[in-house]
Amino acid sequence: MPYVGCLMGSAFQRLTTQLETTLKRDGLNITAAEYMILRALYSHDDLQQCEIVEMVGKDKSSICRSVAALAKKGYVNTESVSYKCIRVRLSDKARKAEPLIMQIAAERHKALMDLASSKDIEAFVRVLKAIVG
Repeated sequence: MPYVGCLMGSAFQRLTTQLETTLKRDGLNITAAEYMILRALYSHDDLQQCEIVEMVGKDKSSICRSVAALAKKGYVNTESVSYKCIRVRLSDKARKAEPLIMQIAAERHKALMDLASSKDIEAFVRVLKAIVG
């Protein structure tokens, strides 16, 4: 199977574009990266940026930029704990947006699950987990 990495990159880009289109369609002014941070905070509010880095799997500078953008948009509140550490909490605006964001997440999940059989999805997830480590 040649070009597996290229296909995975293309699939990721397409999924990201579809997610951002859906977020915009539903009136949410957030990017896919910001969406991932909000999803992490919905499951564990009041996190340090380094914890978000671990949960989301993105690099620190990307998380820092996205957190700053979310704060500017009013979705999170930040508090400096030390010169290296920032604590991130959901704002009221983010809490109000949570049902819509979770609905979008459910729709995106269903669309992905409809692409293949459950056996194929399980095998694909095993491969992805092996790649991620």
